[in-house]
Amino acid sequence: MATHGSSNRGLEAGAMPDVAFGRFGQMFDLQPAARLPEAGLMDIATAMIKTDPGKGIKDSEMIDENPTIPAGYTYFGQFIDHDLTLDTTPLSDAEIDTSALVDFRSAALDLDCIYGRGPDDQPYLYNGLKLRVGRPMGSAGATIGTKHDLLRLAESVPPANDGRAGVAVLGDKRNDENKIVSQIHGALIAFHNKVVMDDALLTAFGADLTTPTSRFRAAATLVRWHYQWVVVHDYLDRICEQGMKDEVLNPGGSPRLLHYRKQDAKYAYIPVEFSGAAFRFGHSMVRPSYALNFVVGTGQADTRIALFSRDPDPRKNLNGFPGTLPDEWGVDWGYFLDGPLKPKTGPDFKVPQPSYRIDALLVDPLADLPEFLAAGSPFINLAFRNLQRGQMLGLPSGQAVAAELGIVPLPDSILWDAGSSQRAKTKLDPGDTADFEKVRAARAAVKAKWADSILARWAAGSLPKP
Repeated sequence: MATHGSSNRGLEAGAMPDVAFGRFGQMFDLQPAARLPEAGLMDIATAMIKTDPGKGIKDSEMIDENPTIPAGYTYFGQFIDHDLTLDTTPLSDAEIDTSALVDFRSAALDLDCIYGRGPDDQPYLYNGLKLRVGRPMGSAGATIGTKHDLLRLAESVPPANDGRAGVAVLGDKRNDENKIVSQIHGALIAFHNKVVMDDALLTAFGADLTTPTSRFRAAATLVRWHYQWVVVHDYLDRICEQGMKDEVLNPGGSPRLLHYRKQDAKYAYIPVEFSGAAFRFGHSMVRPSYALNFVVGTGQADTRIALFSRDPDPRKNLNGFPGTLPDEWGVDWGYFLDGPLKPKTGPDFKVPQPSYRIDALLVDPLADLPEFLAAGSPFINLAFRNLQRGQMLGLPSGQAVAAELGIVPLPDSILWDAGSSQRAKTKLDPGDTADFEKVRAARAAVKAKWADSILARWAAGSLPKP
């Protein structure tokens, strides 16, 4: 590789060369939303959870599913988030000084969670110019499927039984949070390994193949550019309201940053309004269970594999940390993405599996994250964790941000409702109607207990506004 003392990390190929870490900052100078005690946050979080065991691979879930966004985009969005942001501040902190908050990822789509600091600085991620991979993995005869697990610490790592066996060796441990996002990480590793050894492709790109360093940088550039193109021209087109992307891109693709207010900032930064609130919409897209391929999650019981559970049997859930893949648990990508993937399917299989709707509800596996503490702690509830972090960051309300942007804010009647556009357009069966009314009643009770009482106290002057 490059000589000692020279720039050798390979990051020149990325959008943020030689930047060791990023920064967070505030986009809007707005007052924070009203603070609630832990009990209030927990009540709201509980009202956001919809009990939903999920149905089988042959069934549709009309009121929950979003037929326009395949389930793979849920976890691609999670991967993008991990590529852009990492805030290690403990949730036990009362508040955060956002001006001093460090983002331990770069504020760019540069795949630093894949490449780390390059083969010279982090050689344990690499085998020569290739990224290391784990053991071979089957995907039940998929045309396009996972070929390898992530590289993991072996069972024989001393001292024995120290809890590290099976831990993934990768640039960001969060990409092993579940067995789906880990395989997206693995797919990008496979893409890099294909590109870096393809002389014809690199030569056509104009790469200098005379040194390993130049070959690596050219391959990393190609991989990053393809990844960035997919984010902008596929992912954003699918998740954003039609026409929204065109509002923020000039002809040719350069951004039109009308609301990136701190344009005089010395460094690029990730707005906390984005990292702590807006981009967390993807949690509502999560299904309670998934089929991975023709065999896994499509068996005789016709039940998919639970996303998370506390069952110690690794074949009963998609838990991560460590998320070692059992044999034949490789993803058939036709079960998660559309296009010419030709998934191997059985009669009446509904593939690709749709994501869930982008709304104000989360499925109940997200109320009990097995990674965090024991059952009963509020910190096992993802909705609570999001609310707590937003309060720590001093985030304004979504309605205040909308007003600042010149957008008519949604009224409380919509924000606090159970939320699905299907309810007003489609006649639901009695079970679905009962589920809606149960969720609606729970949310109305929380609104009356916390939000309405605060507004009344403000109006009476007995509670100062934040």
